[in-house]
Amino acid sequence: MQSTRTCVSLGLLCSLLWFGCGSELTAEQALEAEGTVDAPGTAFSAESARVGEPAEVTATSLNLRSGPGTSYAVLASMPQGTVVEVLSESSGWYKVTWGSQTGFCSGDYLTPYAVSGGVAQAISRAQSGVGFSYWWGGGCWDPGSSAKGSCSGSCPSCTHSGTYGADCSGYVAKVWQVPGASAVSRCSHPYSTYNFDNETREWRTVARGSAKQGDAFVYNDSGAGHIFLFDNGDPWGWMKAYEAKGCSYGIVHGSRTAGSSYKVIRRDGF
Repeated sequence: MQSTRTCVSLGLLCSLLWFGCGSELTAEQALEAEGTVDAPGTAFSAESARVGEPAEVTATSLNLRSGPGTSYAVLASMPQGTVVEVLSESSGWYKVTWGSQTGFCSGDYLTPYAVSGGVAQAISRAQSGVGFSYWWGGGCWDPGSSAKGSCSGSCPSCTHSGTYGADCSGYVAKVWQVPGASAVSRCSHPYSTYNFDNETREWRTVARGSAKQGDAFVYNDSGAGHIFLFDNGDPWGWMKAYEAKGCSYGIVHGSRTAGSSYKVIRRDGF
């Protein structure tokens, strides 16, 4: 069933809070003013951890307890991004091993370790999204579907038709599987370009000259922002990139340059 979503600008105040996706076409062309506000989108829902496989902590801090419940003593506090081995599960509580310690933690804040396939799997996910529509506030696509969706107008005051599509930050979050594992066909929009540019969560800033496949170029400034995935080429010149480029382009793989306002971030584990 198709749905139509109309994105309406929330005004200057919201522009200061959520920063979205613009698209720089070439060094000579002006910044495209599409998606200058990033929608909060749908709530993120991670896949459940699986017994016998590694899992990653998604909470800022997760207690490792001596038993399966909040009444048991806290053995340690595991920071976001910690990878544990899952031994068993009962009623939503997981028995896990972290380093030399074994204990229990809530499964609400565990997700399958997303970087087991590293860059290769991320690029495969990126390729699977090419051809789908730009969807302001969106972050999902079905690689086997011919229904790519469509976008018209100038975002954020744009109209999207269809079930699938993504904006620049929704696309990168899904490709990177942050903050946790989630099927590409499950819509979510956990981060904006403001988060990617100004925070350190499941990623870190690296020198632009050391950019490698799977890294992201991001900028956010004065209510406008964009993020794209580096594939290959010259980080300071012409490069190949995967990106949700804008309403009239959709998700593409092509050549581009990036202005000096961009910085490079790398997903943890890449």
